[in-house]
Amino acid sequence: MIPKNTAIVIVFLLRNIGKFGYNINKIAKLNKISVGSAFKILKELEKDKLIIKNEISNASHYKLNFENPETTKLCELLLLAEKRNLKGHAKLYADEIIKFKDAEMLVLFGSVLRGKEFNDVDVLFITNQVKKVNNFCLEVSKVKTKPVVPLIMKREDLIKALKQKKEAVINLIKEGIVLKGESVFLEVMKNVSS
Repeated sequence: MIPKNTAIVIVFLLRNIGKFGYNINKIAKLNKISVGSAFKILKELEKDKLIIKNEISNASHYKLNFENPETTKLCELLLLAEKRNLKGHAKLYADEIIKFKDAEMLVLFGSVLRGKEFNDVDVLFITNQVKKVNNFCLEVSKVKTKPVVPLIMKREDLIKALKQKKEAVINLIKEGIVLKGESVFLEVMKNVSS
């Protein structure tokens, strides 16, 4: 499997889209790994053509190479691993939410991922089936203790919101767990980063 810190760096680069990418110091600091470790990881990923290095003034900035099919497959595996590692209430709600079939992508986000204290369950639905989503969420809310609150968007609206740097949507992408539609998530991120 992929070494833990390598997986952390790849997921960070996937979820944090910067126009030019991120430099080694920023990647190390934001992921709580040493600069030396970050350097080794980035060199290895660059050698495998999984990331692209941009030289900006005196610094090297890195971002994912979405043109490499290996990058896409690796990112999909890492997103699947995140979903598999859900625990507690987040897992219980995820198991229910995944039953909704009429969405391209489902992302669980918000306070349910952070621990025991949560008032509701936030879910991003990428679909145009607004009425079906609302009915589904009402049904799940009847059998669970907390209400499911949908955020319903079309794929192009999500891309637009990310390009406009809407903070709530950026945070959702940074922290949310993809329950369905890993390939759609990657297409969105590729579109936003280009």
